[in-house]
Amino acid sequence: MSKKPKIEDQLVAVRLGITRLGRLLSSRGVHVGMAGAAGVELSEQAMNVLRALADRDPLPVGDLARSARMDTGAVSRQIKMLESEGLVVRAPSPQHRSIVLVEATERGKDVARRFERVRHAQLSRALASWTDEEREQLGILLVRLVDDLQSTPYLRSDREA
Repeated sequence: MSKKPKIEDQLVAVRLGITRLGRLLSSRGVHVGMAGAAGVELSEQAMNVLRALADRDPLPVGDLARSARMDTGAVSRQIKMLESEGLVVRAPSPQHRSIVLVEATERGKDVARRFERVRHAQLSRALASWTDEEREQLGILLVRLVDDLQSTPYLRSDREA
């Protein structure tokens, strides 16, 4: 009976952790729970747009889409909804009248801050039993992992798994 090399076991454990974290973060239930705790009745997409605007200067729609990591069409739909709720305003750019700038209203900034406070508090409670060193190392390793995954190309593998 052959035993998998240690690296293979480690990669399986890392992949499992990434998969579970991805599922957790993309769960509709997680957003609903956070939004409910913050007293916010916005979809996850709308909240992403609002969070991308909070505490920033007005942004052109394209820059806002990049910041929210969404396509321009989806952001435009969310802007219309957020505008109808009084959470954002649109105005032409003073320098380039053909460019539309989007800005969170004070009410919109307040909603985004409430949501962020809930997110921060939940993470703080989840990591409360971790040591300072563990929390620091987790942050360093997560950023490193994301950077390394983004810079590592996909190569065809003809090997059997």
